[in-house]
Formats: sequence, structure tokens, C-alpha cells
Amino acid sequence: MARKRTLLLLIVYGFAATLTIFYGLVEKHSVIVTFFSFHVLVCICIPVIHGWWEGDLRKHWRLAWGSFEWQGTLYGLAFGVLMLTGGLAGLWLLLQEAGRPEVVRTGMEAWGIERRWIWAFSFYLVFINSLLEELFWRGFVLQRLRASLSRLRSIFLASFFYSLYHLIISTILFGLRNGLLITAMVFGAGMIWGWMKGMFPSIYPNWFSHLLADLGLALAVILWIY
Repeated sequence: MARKRTLLLLIVYGFAATLTIFYGLVEKHSVIVTFFSFHVLVCICIPVIHGWWEGDLRKHWRLAWGSFEWQGTLYGLAFGVLMLTGGLAGLWLLLQEAGRPEVVRTGMEAWGIERRWIWAFSFYLVFINSLLEELFWRGFVLQRLRASLSRLRSIFLASFFYSLYHLIISTILFGLRNGLLITAMVFGAGMIWGWMKGMFPSIYPNWFSHLLADLGLALAVILWIY
């Protein structure tokens, strides 16, 4: 019964993540509201409150981080370089459509991402967003899904919810067809990171890989959109 309750809560948390992105970007048109509601309320508050409810917050926090080790880190960096390269190539192709960079820039500016803030936004995206997403999806959600589901099902479900809110972002900026394609790629990245988390329990391989993937997005924004 306790496992079913935890699984249900995790599914609720997954939908909550998407709702915060929808609220911040679609309802409030504010990247600040989005970052606060998603990163603070979902990525930080939910794991802390859930860990306190479970009764051993410190233990679960240590498990989410793990210990630094070189083999996993090298795997993470290698996958990260591939994702950075693939992300840059894919976005370059998408942005070849006439007027697409201007449409994307207009959409981002509507969320408050102005040219003067683009470096601060990029830094936050690359270093803070990548860390908080990994701590939440692979360090918290996936870790608890494994207590109720098989490894493959756990990775699939965590990747599904991880990619779900990217559908909102990518569809607004690139249209439905391209949004579905981008979301499928995000889902694939989530599956890879879920597999890596099973191979290397430390957060560092996934974080460095995710960091490099987000760096590719930031470079595309700086070079071709702004």
C-alpha cells in the first residue's frame, strides 16, 4: 500500500512539474515565475518535503548526490559532447526556416528574456537548471520509482514526465511538428540519463552530461537567435 501511495505521489509530482511550466510561460509569460515555480517549488521543495515525510531526508540527500568517480564522469562527458554537437546541429537546421530565428526570439522576449539578460539566462540554464533537473528527475523521482517498478519502466516513466513540459516550450517556439520532434529527442536524452544513473549512481556523470547538452542550447540561442 505504501509503495502504491508513493508511486501515485510521484506521478502527481510529474504532472506538477508540467503545470508549473505551463503556468509560468503560458499564463504569466514570465521566465522568472517559471524558474521560481519549477526550480524552487518542484525541484527543491517537493524532494525536501517528501524526504522529511519519509523520515530520513539526510540519507536520501546523500543518495541523490553520490560520490564523485572518474569512469562515470568520463561517460557523462562523452555523452554530453555528443548531445551538445547533436543539439547544435539540430537547432541550426530548424533555424534555417525563413523567419524562424525572429519568431523564436520574439517568443523568448515575451517571457522576459531580453538581449541584455541573455548571458545571465544562459549561465543559469547551463549550470543551475541542469543540476536541479538531474537532482529532481534522476536523483529523486527515478530513485523512488525503482522501489515500485522495474528499471526499464522506472526510466521510461521518469523520462516521460521529464520530456512532457519540454513539449510546451518547444511547441510555442518551433510549432507543433518540430515541438514533437524536439520532445522525442528530450525523451531519448532522459532515457540515456536514466540508464547512466543505474550504471553510475553519482549525480556528477548525469549533471556534466546534462550541462553540456544545455550548453549547446545556450550557444544556439546566443549565436543564431540573439
